[in-house]
Amino acid sequence: MIGILKTSLQNNDKDFFTIHNINKLTSTNTTSCIFCDNIDPNFILPIKATVLQRANTFDFRGMLITDELVRSQDLINITYAKKRFLYLYHLEWLHITELKFTHIQRILLNDNIELIARSNSHAELIEHLFKKPKYIMPEWDYKTLIEINQNE
Repeated sequence: MIGILKTSLQNNDKDFFTIHNINKLTSTNTTSCIFCDNIDPNFILPIKATVLQRANTFDFRGMLITDELVRSQDLINITYAKKRFLYLYHLEWLHITELKFTHIQRILLNDNIELIARSNSHAELIEHLFKKPKYIMPEWDYKTLIEINQNE
């Protein structure tokens, strides 16, 4: 089972592709759920997957994926998850002025957290700075999510 960890779902490209592809998973053998605390009432897509509060991640025993640096800090403390992934969808750390390398190295160099890149060019940069991403997944591609579920 794949769990997607989000703070909230908003009308932006990242969340649109997340839900679009999670909805596609519902017609496959790969089960998934979403952990988040808030869904924009005007969210453009229906959500076909199960949605649970973020606090439920601490009992989750499947593979957990987040695309938020803030939520990636939670991955360290979620002990029951089978595998933990940080999907570096946007390279947002480049745009956070007060962020220091030491703030993110605890996450991005953590042996218990695998990295997922959005493209080959992102993967090259991430590998150069931190470690090699285990997967490349364009825009939350559901076929890659199925591959992750089968391989892990």
